Amino acid sequence: RVFLRAINQYADMLNKKFLDQANFELQLWNNYFHLAVAFLTQESLQLENFSSAKRAKILNKYGDMRRQIGFEIRDMWYNLGQHKIKFIPEMVGPILEMTLIPETELRKATIPIFFDMMQCEFHSTRSFQMVSSKL
Repeated sequence: RVFLRAINQYADMLNKKFLDQANFELQLWNNYFHLAVAFLTQESLQLENFSSAKRAKILNKYGDMRRQIGFEIRDMWYNLGQHKIKFIPEMVGPILEMTLIPETELRKATIPIFFDMMQCEFHSTRSFQMVSSKL
C-alpha cells in the first residue's frame, strides 16, 4: 500500500505542476506510466496465482491494488489531453500488458485506451500506422 500511495502522490504532482503546456515534462509522465504499469503487472499482485483462501484474505485486507492503479493509469491517460500523441506508439505495449491481466473491471477500464490512442493518431496523422504497428 505504501508504494501505491507514493505512485498516487506522484500522479497528483504531475497533474498539478506538469500538465499545462508551459510546464509539461514528457519524461516525468513517461516515467509515471512505466512505473505504474510495472507495479500493476508485478508477480506478487497477480491474485489468480494464489489459493482462493489466500486471495480472499488479501482482497479483504488490501483490495485489488491492480484495479486501483489501473483506474489511476486510465484517468492519467485521459488527463493528458493534447499531449497524448507524444506517448503513441511507446505506450501501446505497456497498456497492452495491462489488458492481459485477467481482471474483468481492469480490462473494461483499459481497453478503451487503445481506441483513444487510435483516435488521437488518426486525428494527428490521418492513419493508424503507429498504434497498429505496436499491436
